[in-house]
Amino acid sequence: MSRVLELLNGDMNGDAWEDLCVRCYRLRYQEQHYVAIPAIHKGDAGIEGYTKTGIVHQCYYPERYYSDEELYRHLRTKMTADIKKLLDNATRMKSLGVPSIHEWHFNIPEYRDSRILTHARAKQEEVLSAKANKPIACSHIADDFQIVIKIADDFAPEIGCIIRNNYSATRLNLAVQHISPIRWSDCESEKVNNIRRKVKAVMNIEDDSDPGLNKIIGIYVDFYISGVENMAKLRISFPEIYADLYRLEQSYKNEVTIKTTMNTDQRLNNEVFTGILTEFGEKLEKDFSNTFDQASIGELKQSLVAGWLADCSMEFRRKLT
Repeated sequence: MSRVLELLNGDMNGDAWEDLCVRCYRLRYQEQHYVAIPAIHKGDAGIEGYTKTGIVHQCYYPERYYSDEELYRHLRTKMTADIKKLLDNATRMKSLGVPSIHEWHFNIPEYRDSRILTHARAKQEEVLSAKANKPIACSHIADDFQIVIKIADDFAPEIGCIIRNNYSATRLNLAVQHISPIRWSDCESEKVNNIRRKVKAVMNIEDDSDPGLNKIIGIYVDFYISGVENMAKLRISFPEIYADLYRLEQSYKNEVTIKTTMNTDQRLNNEVFTGILTEFGEKLEKDFSNTFDQASIGELKQSLVAGWLADCSMEFRRKLT
């Protein structure tokens, strides 16, 4: 799965994908005077929009998850049908102000079979052949016509900007299903020991064999591992959103250090810890509710707190003073 698609929330469907693509084209091709075509009166002529420089695009989002073979067949069928529309709608294209078409972009979330590239080349040659044989009927096609497949990853900067500035209802999804066995080997022993020591202080437990203690330790180790992975995904795919989150986390981490270090009564450790969870959750909700879905806000809260438990940011006293 593409990096960007993996992070988009589960509410994505055909209409949402089309809306997202149109917004991406508005941003990327603003200087080329991008024009979106609403499919209300007489249809959209088989394209979502065009630029004055001769780029048109068409969107497709699968109705459900398909196997590699199924996805290829659906993509091939959609491309074939839409290229036929492109050839058949010369008059409609011109009436909409579409200039000579140099590039036809096929906007899809992803492809997993290289045969769709071969099919795209075949359809491109078909269009150029039609142009050569019927120059008047295909006068809306440029001599250098190309078919270009664009996936979600190709528009990562625009999608990040759209989400970050709340230009659409699209949100990022970082929620993880914590149902697999905990990958202890993915977490350094020093980090596990730090989490263990601090959880013991918060729970005021001395017995390392306590089942409740070990359950909580396992949960936070799991959150720590998933948090590292999620932050890496954000840093690569949406660096500006990552930077926003990193700044908030670093700022509040200093408060965590102050709150936990200045608490000298171990009997208040649990109260302090619970207060940190609540306050940090509220900060995330306030700053990122338009960026991440609700499940992701909870995931971020716990994974970042797990990071503080694993390093030296959050420390709790074990003895009364």
